[in-house]
Amino acid sequence: MTRVLPSWPRTTGPGGAAGREAADGRLSPWADAVTDAPGWQITTRSRRLALTVTTTIPGATVHPHEKGEWQARIPQAVLMVVVIDAGAGALRCHLSAHPDSGVFALAFAPWPIATVLKCPLAALPAQGRLSVREVRVITRMGRTVRYLVPEFTTS
Repeated sequence: MTRVLPSWPRTTGPGGAAGREAADGRLSPWADAVTDAPGWQITTRSRRLALTVTTTIPGATVHPHEKGEWQARIPQAVLMVVVIDAGAGALRCHLSAHPDSGVFALAFAPWPIATVLKCPLAALPAQGRLSVREVRVITRMGRTVRYLVPEFTTS
């Protein structure tokens, strides 16, 4: 049995770990239910923002989500982004292909910042690759638990 455990909280707002400004949406690792391939999803209140993000990405889809939110699912394990800043549990970035589309918060708890951010904090803002790394752990009970761990490297 494989379970995908999310590594992000539901909100990041003003004064949160990722910075002083609220984000326009949340970015999180995601795995396709059919192919099991890792990718990304953006959750936002703006349908227009979700559609904008998917216009230039082949295979990306938009659908309604809970409580009036929209999700854009991106079937690529690597996104080109600019990381604006990072804190103990989250980072803020925007997509390189759509720099004016908004700022997205990526919470990476329970992973330490050194696991996710492969550049010094002083180097931010920095352009690079945000990728999804898959880690599988077999528990003492013999179950396989799948974690999707984000990783940012500068280009």
